[in-house]
Amino acid sequence: MQTQVENFILGKIESNEWPVGSKIPSERELSIKLEVSRTTVRNAIQELTTRSMFDRKIGQGTFVRQRPGAVQPARPAAKGTFGYVICKERSLRKPISSEAFYFDVFAGIEEESVRSGRHMLFTYLDEGSAEEVAAFRSFLDKVDGLVVEEARDPSFLDLLERSGVPTALLAPTAIHERLDCVTMDIGSGVRKALRFMRGLGHERIGIVNGPLSIESARVRFAAWKDETQADEGLACGGEGWSAEAGYAAMEDLVDRRPDITAVFCANDLLAVGALSALAKHGLRVPEDVGVVGFDDTELARHSSPPLTTMRIYSRDMARSAVKRVLERIEGGALPPVRLEYPIDLIVRESCKEVKR
Repeated sequence: MQTQVENFILGKIESNEWPVGSKIPSERELSIKLEVSRTTVRNAIQELTTRSMFDRKIGQGTFVRQRPGAVQPARPAAKGTFGYVICKERSLRKPISSEAFYFDVFAGIEEESVRSGRHMLFTYLDEGSAEEVAAFRSFLDKVDGLVVEEARDPSFLDLLERSGVPTALLAPTAIHERLDCVTMDIGSGVRKALRFMRGLGHERIGIVNGPLSIESARVRFAAWKDETQADEGLACGGEGWSAEAGYAAMEDLVDRRPDITAVFCANDLLAVGALSALAKHGLRVPEDVGVVGFDDTELARHSSPPLTTMRIYSRDMARSAVKRVLERIEGGALPPVRLEYPIDLIVRESCKEVKR
């Protein structure tokens, strides 16, 4: 039965009833039309996707990538390795095991690399360092494909595109029209957190942020400012993304603004530090001050109290990026895609309704 469904779909594409770039009907619509189970339809679409017939866009649907029998260019000899690059200035680097978001990405990339029979190579890269960029060219020679995280420099993206190495950008600041991109809307996630807090009655909501020299911190700050219309006296941080930085920032914020009722923290590590600082000052969470984090790491689940936070699907994003690169390795020239993952509110015990 699955083969018959595949042949039906291929016939629609071959006849140009479903042209390249068009969105195909949903699994439900096809199962009703063909009088088969959705599982059969799903398996047929998945099989054709692995054969590079479709692009599957999260939250949007399945789109025709090419017609049956499309000729693909010859593939270069495999090197057996897959690259993961984090674009970060030297002064801001830490061991990857100490950074929960990156470590989840690392794990997702490694899982998919191993599944494809490849080893993973990892490197940090300062795009502003001519020396590091020059050395990176030899890294490109060693990999079949790569995922590049937090790319900022358009000229570096041009270098990647010209190299011909299949590449997916993960949560970049800069984008390139000919490179695949897997990302998320950080600003939307921040606003969602703040609206949740305001819905509980919090009016004086502070922010404990990361360094404003980093684009993602600037995006968080702008979203906080836009959503709360608060004065900048309620903003603190900028010394790092660590628990220590969160502790120091929260102490400063409480000293300056004892009227604060809640605080949004730009990541879970900052939030854990903020929890410690509030406890030192004799302030109860969530009774006196509500706290919301960002990332939904292991720390959030095991903090005291368990942390309400925004979930980033970092491992899933990493897997999607690798799968897209592997499709390029196997399928040759394909149109670039942009996948945008949601950021979801995870409610635990660190923020509650304000008593009137």
